[in-house]
Amino acid sequence: MSTWKTPAEGAPNYRILQREGCTIVYGHMPLGAWLRLLRQASDLHVLHADVARMLGATAVIGPPEGLARIREQEAAAATGRVRAQLGRAARRLDAQAVRWLAAGEQGLSSLALFTLLTGIRPPHYGGTALDLPRDAQEFRRCRLLVEEVPSMQRALLRLARRVADPELVSWAALAETWKDLCAQMDHEWPSWRTQAGRAPGVNAMLACFHEVETDRAVLQSSRTTASLPLPYGLPHAGPGRGEARWLR
Repeated sequence: MSTWKTPAEGAPNYRILQREGCTIVYGHMPLGAWLRLLRQASDLHVLHADVARMLGATAVIGPPEGLARIREQEAAAATGRVRAQLGRAARRLDAQAVRWLAAGEQGLSSLALFTLLTGIRPPHYGGTALDLPRDAQEFRRCRLLVEEVPSMQRALLRLARRVADPELVSWAALAETWKDLCAQMDHEWPSWRTQAGRAPGVNAMLACFHEVETDRAVLQSSRTTASLPLPYGLPHAGPGRGEARWLR
């Protein structure tokens, strides 16, 4: 892993490295320099946040095959850093889960699902339990998580049985419909693991879970408002909106 050091006074506040045909940016690149870098990139190049996270870089852009080689080369070192960051909590995770945290494809919804199923919040995740996948691209990352970490499959089945829990109903309903979502994605987007594509049917199915969550939040808000006999200025001790209870 390349490390970023604070530049000397007067020197540029960033540096650029080339590796496996990819451009790696460390530090704070001015907007003009960044735009020039993007214009020089090929139409086939990808801006990859996961690889940048693994390297501790600001940004990484390059061809998919080069990015894949960097991910493979850095996986072991990144896994070690994740274990160190998690400390004792790492003992509660199997090797595949730690590797996914280090090198997996991630987004808000997949990180939310990981937290929900394990009870462990990744250090780089600042979202909430309400970060449901909004489209097929986000669901793809959730699906990769469950495929790459087999223990998540059992946890997903347990989550599906929690539909009676009002604070987990949206995620539980999604888990209960998981196989149907996967079947629809396989039909609309057979190469979803390796190639870009579209799955409007999956998008429509996911929209239903967001409607459930919106209705639940509105109902919870109305109940909270209706139970306000407390004098103004006193703190409300009950749960607020968005404070879903996470599985432990």
